[in-house]
Amino acid sequence: MEKLFEQILEKLNSLELGQNRIDKKLDSVIDHTADLNEFRTETKQNLSDIKDTLQFVLHKEIETEKEIFNLKRLNK
Repeated sequence: MEKLFEQILEKLNSLELGQNRIDKKLDSVIDHTADLNEFRTETKQNLSDIKDTLQFVLHKEIETEKEIFNLKRLNK
């Protein structure tokens, strides 16, 4: 009976060690997920800023082209 009790304790200790390893891995996954979410948010904001800048540059290009067209037309 005592041997059975020792075997049960050994298995319980083994399970606890496994659970601790799983907990550490889960903590690591949670940390990585938080980092990835932060990166995603920053990337989305940066892409939005780039899009806004590009739209502005294209708008200014169109205005400049119109001005050049009008100047050339007046010089003829």
